[in-house]
Amino acid sequence: MEWIEQEMASAALGDQRLNRRLRQILERCFAQPMASLKASMRGWTEMVAAYRFFDHKKVTVESILAPHRAAILERAKPHGRVLVIQDTTEIDYTQKTKLEGTGPLSTDTRRGFFAHTQYVATAQGLPLGVWHSDIYARTLDPKRPDKKNDRKQRTPEERESYRWVEGYLQACELAEAVPELQVISQADREGDIYDVFAEREGRLDKGQAAPHWLIRCNHPERKLETPPHESPEAEGSALVADKLLERVKNSPLLGTRSFHVKNRVQNKKIDGKRKKVKRPARNVTLEVRVAKIELRPPWRKGTKLPPVTISVVLAQEIDPPADDEAICWILLTSLEVSDLAAANEILDLYLVRWEIEVFHRVLKTGCRVEDLQLKEEQRVQPAIALYMIVAWRVLYLMKLGRECPDLPCEMVFEREEWQAIVVLVKGREALGGTPPSLREMVRMVAGFGGFAARKSDGEPGAESMWIGLTRLRDFAFCWQRFGPPA
Repeated sequence: MEWIEQEMASAALGDQRLNRRLRQILERCFAQPMASLKASMRGWTEMVAAYRFFDHKKVTVESILAPHRAAILERAKPHGRVLVIQDTTEIDYTQKTKLEGTGPLSTDTRRGFFAHTQYVATAQGLPLGVWHSDIYARTLDPKRPDKKNDRKQRTPEERESYRWVEGYLQACELAEAVPELQVISQADREGDIYDVFAEREGRLDKGQAAPHWLIRCNHPERKLETPPHESPEAEGSALVADKLLERVKNSPLLGTRSFHVKNRVQNKKIDGKRKKVKRPARNVTLEVRVAKIELRPPWRKGTKLPPVTISVVLAQEIDPPADDEAICWILLTSLEVSDLAAANEILDLYLVRWEIEVFHRVLKTGCRVEDLQLKEEQRVQPAIALYMIVAWRVLYLMKLGRECPDLPCEMVFEREEWQAIVVLVKGREALGGTPPSLREMVRMVAGFGGFAARKSDGEPGAESMWIGLTRLRDFAFCWQRFGPPA
């Protein structure tokens, strides 16, 4: 495939045979993302070669993603702003008892790996690729069985949460590589780590590339540095509130923001137990407030962190239903936010974070990485990285069809792919015309994955795309063999 040749053009595994094998395996896995690694290969020879490939010492997560990362730089350059979205997901191999090197997940009875990924997307949500991914097994230190009690005694680098700081530093690499690009490191509540805030301040002082960050607040009771000239007797004043949430709640109301929430099933705690409850659709109106605050640095063993000044955006639902939890977003950012327009821009950027959740779903449900039949972590982890590129490509095609619907489909799909689909959907007589647009092509592909294309259906989703793409490769293969000559 042409896109694979371009994506893997800078592959440097130390041997041209390994580079060619990487492109071949990626092509086979993309053609059948839902099939097992064994079933994706064409015959015994390719299957054995694939297993030997992942067993090679030069095939690592880093070496698999390196050429993909180079391609991300080229895709990012035309955009003025990109988000580097951090998130961690579990890859569960509890049932793979023969797989070596796994560690405990959320409970000690479940085994597998964690994948902490930096996923690059534009401000409009177009995915550009996987910038970095740390795939690791959690280990328990027998000398420290009680992790909660001694956590504060550890240096930041010794904590598992330090991966969020490392993720920010990896976003700095992107900012250094493309200086004209505004890079924003983004994370959900787990990434609310003071060390990230301090890291940016330290890099600014040294004149180094220091991307902005946007993080959902996980510690609304954080202490603030109260200005010395403020009177502590002025009770209720927003200026003297010594906690983050209290300060921003007492800030002036800038305006409101309204949107519609679809119905969905959510987990809710009822009578001490988690149960699935259907949440009905409703219209939501949020009050938007903004505050600029100075955080009091926490204590750290062996170092002294500086105070950091940040912006806080509070969006809180007005009159929520009595039987449902109110929507409340507290967003922390290093970006300047002073009015409603800037606050709405921050809210829009935060909503792009959902793209990495969809990416993880495609990786685990569409590419089925939790079903890989490999027995060693040195094989499994590079295979997961390769399927990350497959998952990204599925979402890239889906999003590109929405963002650039009028592009000729030949810019993304190969000739035999669009011709096979056109013949199947419209008949041979339709081949004489111009190639379909990208939007039309994406919808035809998704139609073979269950997309009904009714007026109320909107645009195709990830699941219909990955199923449709699987069938598309079969159609294209048959068209190459049995279709009319070029």
